[in-house]
Amino acid sequence: MLIFAGLLFGIKPLSAAENKSSATPTEKSHVTLINRGTDSQPVFDVRNDYPGPIEFELSADEFVNMKSEPALPIRKVIPAKTTVHFCQLMQISANEPWSYTYSSRYVLGKPHVRHLTGKPYGLPFDEVQQHIISQAFEGRRSHQSPATKYAIDIDMPVGAKVFAMRSGHVMEITRERLDGNKKSVPALQIRILHQDGTMGLYAQLKQGSIAVREGQRVQRGQLIAASGPSYEENVKPHLHFALQRNAGMQLESIPFQLLGYSRSPVTPKTGLTLRYPPY
Repeated sequence: MLIFAGLLFGIKPLSAAENKSSATPTEKSHVTLINRGTDSQPVFDVRNDYPGPIEFELSADEFVNMKSEPALPIRKVIPAKTTVHFCQLMQISANEPWSYTYSSRYVLGKPHVRHLTGKPYGLPFDEVQQHIISQAFEGRRSHQSPATKYAIDIDMPVGAKVFAMRSGHVMEITRERLDGNKKSVPALQIRILHQDGTMGLYAQLKQGSIAVREGQRVQRGQLIAASGPSYEENVKPHLHFALQRNAGMQLESIPFQLLGYSRSPVTPKTGLTLRYPPY
């Protein structure tokens, strides 16, 4: 979260919310707070340059001789590639000193979307391969936060091809810490926005292997990257995958099922060997 104090004018790029970091490998800013007014009477708009919606919150910290129309805090969903007006601040008394501080944060995705289950998720590797789930839902080693509770780790060697498990649009390519652990090494990851508003997060990817770009439409089974190192002591290289949604200014993971060897959906379990059904 960023807090801006005192006078503010012009265009200010925002960093991430408490639940989300906006930094990409190139430190590109996707969300911008814009002041179309003056220092004493700012008019705030927010620009979303992600190829998908976000939920943005603007709240007051300390106002001296200032008020907001409409009153803060304000939360709004901002569609992809769109600028939305938020509020206008103004002095209460023109003859008195004034100052203001405020906070802002955002989370990717439209809040409270419904997961449309449909067919099971595809396997993220070549048809001739098979790999083991080393950590499933509510894992003991990690997967303890709301955003990772229903994540899975699939043991895959460094450089193994990673394929999209469901069709959608690439919403973000970034490097972040998983589970909110500030001591962990940030993991290279791809976030794919699905038609129902949920998002598939593929993490622990190999540097330089990204085969897609932000905003690109990808199909189920399309190559997106290669698996990378785990950066954890005594932990094998693996692909981390989580299905997530915005639960209201917080990302939460959602249970899902995978394509099983018998062609029936299977719930991920630690120790389960994943392999494609025979022809």
